[in-house]
Amino acid sequence: DAAAHDDDQLLRALTTAVAGFGRTLAAADPHGVRVRPAADVWSGLEYACHARDVIGVFEDRVRRTAARPGLQFGWWDHEAAALEDRYNEQVPVLVAEEMAAAARRLVVTLADLDRSAWAAPAERRPGEQLTIRGMARFVLHELVHHRWDAANSIDAAADSP
Repeated sequence: DAAAHDDDQLLRALTTAVAGFGRTLAAADPHGVRVRPAADVWSGLEYACHARDVIGVFEDRVRRTAARPGLQFGWWDHEAAALEDRYNEQVPVLVAEEMAAAARRLVVTLADLDRSAWAAPAERRPGEQLTIRGMARFVLHELVHHRWDAANSIDAAADSP
């Protein structure tokens, strides 16, 4: 529950979640990390790339919202990103390094803001408002949730004949 973390805990939790994701990728079979257990389920590597990109998208949104509250960002098409950026062809160790670097940037961006700015709002899609604090919590949720998804995909690949 990302909402259970206070602001300081949230920054540590983001770093911890990324480190855990890196361990999941490092332990994965190089072939199994790329296997989709079902047509509509991403591979572990695809989930990792998505999580890395979520961090980057929201770090940019945090910076922009801090500078100009009330922005409307629209929907980020993560399915298109997975295809266009060829997630399943990327190198797992580089994805883990990029995820860690993106998380460091997000944590620094958040830490540099006055805590009163964390209440600044923006709109992700019509009617869906998120504050900067909410964006940080959303990223944490995505990291934890998609690490589980990645681990399940990797385990399913290992269990398949």
